Amino acid sequence: MEGNPPSSILIVGSGVFGLSTAWALTKRPLFAKTSITVVDDTTGGQFPPEDCASIDSSRIVRADYADPHYAALANEAQREWRKQGVAELGGQGRYTESGLILTAYVPEESKTGQKSGMAYTQESWKNCVEIAVKEGHLPGEIETLDSAAALGASLGTDTHAGDWGYLNPFSGWADAGKGMKWLFEQVTTSGRVEFVEAKVGRLKTRGGAVTGVQLLDGRLLDADVVLVAAGAWTGTLIDLRGQVEATGQALGYVDISDEELAVLSEQPVVLNLSSGLFIIPPQGRTLKVARHGFGYLNPSVVHGALPSSPLAEQKPIVVSRPRTSRNGLARRLPHEADMDLRRGLAQLSPVKGLEKRPWKETRLCWYSDTRDGDWLVDWHPGWKGLFIATGDSGHGYKFLPVLGEKVLDCMLGQGGLIGEKWKWKEVDGETVGKETDGKFNGLVTMDGSRGGLPGMILAEEMQKERYQRGVKL
Repeated sequence: MEGNPPSSILIVGSGVFGLSTAWALTKRPLFAKTSITVVDDTTGGQFPPEDCASIDSSRIVRADYADPHYAALANEAQREWRKQGVAELGGQGRYTESGLILTAYVPEESKTGQKSGMAYTQESWKNCVEIAVKEGHLPGEIETLDSAAALGASLGTDTHAGDWGYLNPFSGWADAGKGMKWLFEQVTTSGRVEFVEAKVGRLKTRGGAVTGVQLLDGRLLDADVVLVAAGAWTGTLIDLRGQVEATGQALGYVDISDEELAVLSEQPVVLNLSSGLFIIPPQGRTLKVARHGFGYLNPSVVHGALPSSPLAEQKPIVVSRPRTSRNGLARRLPHEADMDLRRGLAQLSPVKGLEKRPWKETRLCWYSDTRDGDWLVDWHPGWKGLFIATGDSGHGYKFLPVLGEKVLDCMLGQGGLIGEKWKWKEVDGETVGKETDGKFNGLVTMDGSRGGLPGMILAEEMQKERYQRGVKL
């Protein structure tokens, strides 16, 4: 492909993977004559859709990774986030370097082959110190907090926020909605990209190749290369069972006063990798608390998902499918998530009583999870012309400035070491991500960064909540 670029590329999805790749395509001389189209279901709104995982009040921007490859890539992205000019990504309040406290609890038991939140935290600290030194900082500028008391003193709390952690002043957070609006403006200003507002029904094939998409309204869009970057919806278009799965993550927002804003806006981001609970400082009078956990599964029958190869039978399959505002989900959390987020407010915030307040808003943010937390950015091994960029596993947004370029590198076979991590992984005869005898065996991400309980089924948890409230089913 290096010497023979496609005449047309169709990108399915306008989230951070899709838009950043479109942006990168407009800047690469190799693709100067390639037509670029982005299609997405905006449900009468605007690009990107409001229920896209990349659209929110805030996302953590950190190089705090146990994996040195992600730490290095995030540090590269942060150099761009730190540019504060009006027209630059980090300007106009799009990025705030508030610092980050990363912490965890000592695990009650360690399981062979599974990284704990504490192990992740300690390895992350080592990588961040190494990066800081290379950037010209002193090792001590990343402050270790080696007890619950030290963590409480740093956070201004008298709770048990963790057993060990550290404060990295070089991490922070981004206004995700503003960042995506900025990215969309870069793409549209190029004049190179056509946007199509429509829902994709299925991928169109001919022989052993994917040649475009069929929209639900019957229209066909053709392209030499189809790049599917549909986030948590990718598994409804392509059979990726055992590789990638949609999981719903709990988010809650409470109103705060001006006095509380003055206190909370000066706080660092705080993330406990054992519970998955985190709080991001507010810009306005709304505080967000969330859980980076194993998430909820929503097993659903989907029709028309592309099978593994032209020789495989296309048939209905059961996958975890997002439930969002576009398909009628009420913005209410299951009871256990409601209570857990309130626990986060009580444990991680210096302002007392936040956990007793009514929610201003709650919702589920849908991740595209993989088993090891590594993304899936590769050519499909069973179909020609099909490239996949998904599997964000809840940590894609912070890479916005560099993500599209890395996707193109992988497309051209130049992904390097990080590209090796994102390659297609074979799933040999496993039942992971599949329904067996009426029971859905959900994929579980075991990278050490998740909290909560694995395998929760959204419908079952909502049913529990209804019983607890005394609501008849």
